Amino acid sequence: AQFTIRTVLLAMARTNAWHRADRISAVCLLVLSSVAEGSAGYAPATELFESAGLQSGGAPDRRIVHGVLAPAEAPPPPTNDKPRPVEVGPWGFNIAGMDQKLQPGDNWVDYTSGKWLKKTKISDDQSSWTAFSSLRDLTEFQIRDLLQEGAKANSLTGTLYASYMDEATVEAKGLSPVFPFLEKIKQLATASDFATFCGETEFGFGSCPFGFGVGADAQDPDMNVAQLSQDGLGLPSRDYYLEETFAKQKKAYADYIVLMLGKIGWPEPEAAGAEVLAFEETVAKVSWSVEARRDPEKTYNKMTIADLSVKAPGFDWAAFMEAAGRVAGNVQLVVSEWNETAEDGVIGIAAIIGSTDLTTLRAWSAFHFISGAASYLSKEYVDAAFGFSKALSGQETQKLRWKRGVGNANAFLPDAVGKDYVERYFPVSSKKTMDELTSLLKEAFAARIKNVAWMTNATKEAAQKKLASFTFEIGYPKKFKDYSEMSMDKTDLFGNLEKALAFRARWSLSQLGKPVDKAYWGMPPQTVNAFFEPGRNRCVFLAAILQPPLLLRRR
Repeated sequence: AQFTIRTVLLAMARTNAWHRADRISAVCLLVLSSVAEGSAGYAPATELFESAGLQSGGAPDRRIVHGVLAPAEAPPPPTNDKPRPVEVGPWGFNIAGMDQKLQPGDNWVDYTSGKWLKKTKISDDQSSWTAFSSLRDLTEFQIRDLLQEGAKANSLTGTLYASYMDEATVEAKGLSPVFPFLEKIKQLATASDFATFCGETEFGFGSCPFGFGVGADAQDPDMNVAQLSQDGLGLPSRDYYLEETFAKQKKAYADYIVLMLGKIGWPEPEAAGAEVLAFEETVAKVSWSVEARRDPEKTYNKMTIADLSVKAPGFDWAAFMEAAGRVAGNVQLVVSEWNETAEDGVIGIAAIIGSTDLTTLRAWSAFHFISGAASYLSKEYVDAAFGFSKALSGQETQKLRWKRGVGNANAFLPDAVGKDYVERYFPVSSKKTMDELTSLLKEAFAARIKNVAWMTNATKEAAQKKLASFTFEIGYPKKFKDYSEMSMDKTDLFGNLEKALAFRARWSLSQLGKPVDKAYWGMPPQTVNAFFEPGRNRCVFLAAILQPPLLLRRR
């Protein structure tokens, strides 16, 4: 679809029937889109402007186009010393990676990227390679510098990083950090015990057949509401259980379940593993498809927790909600996969739990707990977990431990790392550049709305009103979460992660029933990404994406 859009944009830029603002926007999107393709060699942006009949020099239009930069053709091997190179190439639209001997209607991908695909090798520690990858690599090095300095100063983030990097201590502890949880699982004697354990570990390393959390209400986006959805599958989607296409991955998962149960000394791991897989296969059959879960109307079902107990029997909802966060039965929540006629989704999964033997539910809980915690235990468990993930991703080797340590800090203390990151690496000039660029984009969009022939005047007025309320947020949020009451220990990685997870749970539950605080972001600024939130009508550009090769900083 990306390549189809690019071709349409090229035609749009060169067609006089389109309004000038539309054609300018097309050129800008063409230039920006070349970054995502990942090939080398460019048709200059000036030629695109001139071929579209647009002035390229001096006019404000020119300022919309920022430099497009050639990414590395192939990533060098990972190193502890320096990031993979970020190459700054010429201006314009990247054409050298195209295979123009082909007809675009025969093979879009090879026509637009065939040459680049043939000569680019994915590094063994990666599952993919794009223009973003070299920038993510650079950002990891930037964050590592911050964390190493923090470790010397005993900062919260530095201490967490140091505890991850202390392999000797992690190795010496082996499986001992999870012993209390495994013992508790063995003692689950009733269906209510199972529901309680699911609630207690919902925000931790465990797993639950349902996902529970707090977020903006889709039909009242200024308010937070409790949310419930289907869950409980260890493979990416129901299709991995039901489609022959994924037979290889399903077999790898079956072997992984048995392997992990055996490593924790679970009774009869092969038989227990088969029961766990059979349970998930049954859950998969009543789970909604990826496509069905995209329907905003069907996935909005508001009810109370008391309603759940009546309409979705088989699971002790009251015990689960009490353990997850003392959520009362009269609290309203939005349930995603709900169909009382079909009795699938949440209703179907609850019924399956109610008819499943506790022996199977205990084995299922034990497997998912050790699988979730494995990456933070000794090498034996880390390697076992990676061995399975390799079957899904194709990534041949693990990332270097320090890179995993950076990812760990980003995942468990995202705002603390992000605050330090923007103070060090996000200059005021980048924000000014993006403020200018986004302002010009809004101007061009407003002109487009004004001049399109297919909109009625009333529609144009409504569109202009929505555009006027549209906001861009650049770099970092107005607020960062406050971790000042948290302490960490350089010798206790697992304990540190438990503290971070408990903080996350408390913070999330504290937002229930309150207005959405838009000063916070759902993604930390050190992420190489950007996102759009329809409910808030805003687009957010994170600090880490606003550096070369995706944004040239003015000198």
